[in-house]
Amino acid sequence: MTATYKGFYKDSLGACPIEIENDFSTLTTTIEGVSFIGSEFDDLTVDDKLKYTARQLARFTFLKTPIYQTDRFVETLCNCSIEAVIPQVIIDKVNNTEFYADLTFKNSLGKPRSEKPGTGTEHESVTLSLTIAGATYTGTSGDVEGAFDGIFKQINDKYHLKNCYGCMYSDYSVYGQSTFGSMLCFRNQKEVYSKVRTKAEYLKLDPPEGYVQEIYCCDQYAVRKLGVGYRG
Repeated sequence: MTATYKGFYKDSLGACPIEIENDFSTLTTTIEGVSFIGSEFDDLTVDDKLKYTARQLARFTFLKTPIYQTDRFVETLCNCSIEAVIPQVIIDKVNNTEFYADLTFKNSLGKPRSEKPGTGTEHESVTLSLTIAGATYTGTSGDVEGAFDGIFKQINDKYHLKNCYGCMYSDYSVYGQSTFGSMLCFRNQKEVYSKVRTKAEYLKLDPPEGYVQEIYCCDQYAVRKLGVGYRG
């Protein structure tokens, strides 16, 4: 299963249209003839730097992150913003009908704090904007969970989000999460997970089925109930 989103890459030199392919594990895109790949919007790396000239790569800024227990590092795209329009299924709570709405996903990344690897970027933010029936609901945070939380608070009396963020069986690790795509899927133990109310109970669960992106949705989706699991 692969989806393609239209969007924009923006930096200090301007903006250019891009397309982002998502197989719901890996993101790929081409920017000004240079191909990038990553598991999320803030860890995109050039597919093979040897394929491109210094002039082609000169536009881009890269954050150097050390690879654990090695003297090497990964270079990820930063000092830019990446925006994509992602269709999402919405459930109307009044009549239980489903329809598509456009979710605008924007990940803004600052420049590296210093030239030293591992120092991170000066800032990062995720802004999600969901347009339904002419109204736009927006959430901004340091990660997708927080941005979706902002939207959820605005639409909860009218709509459900039919995706992994809004699913009964998706949650996050107690040990932390990445900006995007690190939700844990507990559909392999639905009944047990649905009874979890505390962190202690959550930690006793069997391993999840795997990781999922917040914007994904499978055929076992169920509307999330408040107070369940680690994220409540």
